[in-house]
Amino acid sequence: MSEDQKATTPSAAALKARARRVHRGEATEAEARKRTSKASLQGMLQLPLLEALEEAGGKARPRDLYQQLATRLGVPDGLRQERRTCGDGQSYRVFDQQVRWARQTAVMEGLIADGTRGIWELADPGHTKLLRARRGVTLLIYSTDLGVALWTHAEDAASVIEPESVDLILTSPPYPVVARDYGRMDVPQWLDWMRRLTALWRDLLTDTGTLALNLGDVHVPGSPALSPYVERYVLSAIDECGLHLAGRMPWFSPTRIGNIQWTSKAKVRPKRQVEHVVLLSKAANPSWDITRLPPVPFSPDTHRWWQRKQQGRTQKRPSDYDIREEAFEPKGAGALPGNLIVAAGAPGMDAYSRRCRAAGLPRHSARFPAEVPRSIILTCTAPGETVYDPMAGSNVTGMVAQELGRHWISSEVMLRSVQGSAFRFDNLPGFSMKPLPPGVTP
Repeated sequence: MSEDQKATTPSAAALKARARRVHRGEATEAEARKRTSKASLQGMLQLPLLEALEEAGGKARPRDLYQQLATRLGVPDGLRQERRTCGDGQSYRVFDQQVRWARQTAVMEGLIADGTRGIWELADPGHTKLLRARRGVTLLIYSTDLGVALWTHAEDAASVIEPESVDLILTSPPYPVVARDYGRMDVPQWLDWMRRLTALWRDLLTDTGTLALNLGDVHVPGSPALSPYVERYVLSAIDECGLHLAGRMPWFSPTRIGNIQWTSKAKVRPKRQVEHVVLLSKAANPSWDITRLPPVPFSPDTHRWWQRKQQGRTQKRPSDYDIREEAFEPKGAGALPGNLIVAAGAPGMDAYSRRCRAAGLPRHSARFPAEVPRSIILTCTAPGETVYDPMAGSNVTGMVAQELGRHWISSEVMLRSVQGSAFRFDNLPGFSMKPLPPGVTP
């Protein structure tokens, strides 16, 4: 074997790790967690513990948190069940003890209340450290003459928005199995979560309103096969929530990079440059109007084709449909628009990004370009109607709605994202930034 071949041939350990991923569907990071020393395990538990308590409504029993944290962190079953024996002969689970120590450290730091025995509860500084909205609390962070930006969970925002008042709900929820600021969910967890949200969102829509979701394909862990989670969700929205599949407006991004494992390394899958944009509606015929979209100019070839047609005899179409040639005359402002949205990814050096860096705020990691919400808003709403993005991130949806003269509502669970998104609006005459509650800082 040549030196080049030795350099590119995976080691035995790498091949075993790959087989484990394929057979057990675990991400590569799970193998790294197996090697994490016991001393560092306690340190990595505190923030996930605070997040788990927050998701449980601020308090929970310890026994309900142990397995939840192990699943969240990808702790292998062997480590999860590992036991040690004390000098007095009693045994305990090592992982559970580390969770208890993380809780005790958080108590000493004032992040978890030292209260009722058998109940762990977040103290107010714990919520402050997370800068993540507390369940059941909705705060207005800023507003314009047309819209409001809320710091809250999507579930809680649905309880403060008037039913049947929203004409378009447009959002891009975090994809399953992809780690984001919001956390990470597997496909079953994601489907359960989205079913609950979709039922809430349906009640917010007007009778002719639309729910538009930008979703991306994900691989089955350890496999180049794609998860059919998008299809499962759409069928659930139709069968369980009574929505109609009004249409699709897929987004093609010519700058999208391929999957590292299956496109760049293994080279067994082409780059996925198209993301789903699924449009669901309460009525079979929602209030859409494609004449609101900007006209698509006719190409010179189209005009030349029409001139040649005028000089020749009428023939049937290649499909054997007999359609009057006059129907294809290139007249008016332009051609009928298609449903494909073509736009490169979100810019990295725009004013929003520069101002976030200058203010020490993180840029939201999953932004779509303005062309995506613009096409959907123009199609699905008229000026003066209301658009809502329940997972607004950097609030591109609100920005475009403002530009197009639509009322808008945004909600976002991460405070820093809400504060950064204000940079898209603070130059408007009607902009107003609200004071934060005591103890909450950027």
